[in-house]
Amino acid sequence: MTQIEASQIEYVDVIVVGGGIAGLAIAEFLARHSSLSIKVLEKAPQLGTLASGKLEGWYHTGGLYSGQDDAQTFINCVNGVEDLINLYTSYFSEQCNITLTEKQPDFFTPSIIPNFQGWFNDNPVYLIHPQTDAPEIRSSRLKSDAVQINIQRNRVLGRLEVAYGKQHNWLTDSQCIAPTYAQVEHHEGLDCSLKYTTEAIVNLCRNFDTSYGLEPSHYELIKTLDCSMNTSLILRDLVASALSNGVTFETGITIDKLLMERYGKIRLKSLLCQTQTGLSKRLKAQLFIFAVGEGFEPFLSDLQVRARLKRSRSAMVVASPALVDSNFVRMSTKNRFHFNHFIQHQKIEEEQYIYSLLADSGYANDDSNDGVDIEPILESAERYFGKDKLYSRQLYSYECVKTEFISEEEQKRRYSYWIESNPDSNFLCVLPGKFSFFPTVAFQAYQRIKTLLQFQETSPKSSFNPNFEVQKEANKLVAESYPIQIFRA
Repeated sequence: MTQIEASQIEYVDVIVVGGGIAGLAIAEFLARHSSLSIKVLEKAPQLGTLASGKLEGWYHTGGLYSGQDDAQTFINCVNGVEDLINLYTSYFSEQCNITLTEKQPDFFTPSIIPNFQGWFNDNPVYLIHPQTDAPEIRSSRLKSDAVQINIQRNRVLGRLEVAYGKQHNWLTDSQCIAPTYAQVEHHEGLDCSLKYTTEAIVNLCRNFDTSYGLEPSHYELIKTLDCSMNTSLILRDLVASALSNGVTFETGITIDKLLMERYGKIRLKSLLCQTQTGLSKRLKAQLFIFAVGEGFEPFLSDLQVRARLKRSRSAMVVASPALVDSNFVRMSTKNRFHFNHFIQHQKIEEEQYIYSLLADSGYANDDSNDGVDIEPILESAERYFGKDKLYSRQLYSYECVKTEFISEEEQKRRYSYWIESNPDSNFLCVLPGKFSFFPTVAFQAYQRIKTLLQFQETSPKSSFNPNFEVQKEANKLVAESYPIQIFRA
């Protein structure tokens, strides 16, 4: 008897390829505002297993990028806060715990509502900004380094004061509105209401200086809106909302081939796939959205998309239990002095996990045969915390692959989101740049989708409260963050 090989054919309005933060955020937002049928495809067994699950969980509101020459990435972060508050805080009222708070009469700025089970930890990130007597400047002895670090300091203080200090009222005509690029760049004052002193951070800085055999130097300590976030919880809540609005998910599925129109406009006819059980499947849709980070390159040539992308690997070190109860980042004009410490609090079922994530600005190109060197991270950690305290912890390291958009005007890492579409095509390509940009990426992608598809917009519910079965399914679909997987292995 001849063996019959069957291929399943499936049609939906929109197919989203990629189950990381970009794909999930886009699918959720589109489902919330339309009645389109949407399906999300992910090659891994669970959603959020690659970069979205391995990052340190740093919610970027602009602090890290406030000292750069170009303020665009800083403004992207600030605009992301506006989009989060306008598009997510009310709808995810029990989960998204960032909102506008009245700091002075009729003057509102963003703040984090203490909520242990919320998306964001109310423990802030402190910027440690060194001054001219810091080890990196004293060891250099170049006047230009001292000048450069003062220029960076002035940018940091000025930009953060406009964005989150006493210069800009975020509530205007009952709307949440962030400051503009021009407002940020034109502010020249150096008085910053965000300067802060905490004995714990001061002691860490003293340890660092002493490790170089130096007297304690001076630092500018700045309390930012940056914080640690529970990336797995955000992913699960987005998936639960998407499920409630009719989105379907298929994991463990691989795309073998893109079937393109052979003549005329560049259009995608269907995807030829293999399911987790080995079944062949042909997927057709009105619109295909590629929200793929790692493994994105194979799609570019078929779709004839011209993009400058960069894949790089960075290292994380996990310390359990946590080293200190503070989030801090050392800003510097010298890359080897960069260092981040983040504390994460996560509760899985009845078990509590409190651990530190350590990182720096080091990375390696993905085509390099060498791994990312974690020794600089360990060396900095020894200087801040001491060897005895550091090595008394359980320590683990791992690598995270990031796919980022490279600016057309110059070869440098931009960390900016990227959305590519053509009015004559039926596909969209997206890279988030940073996890923190997911509200902006979802909204901007939605705006592009409206130009590619004709559909009736719907008004979402005022707030989202998933039922038990939906939440249970979302929890099953989304992978735990990578450090938690290490602890539970």
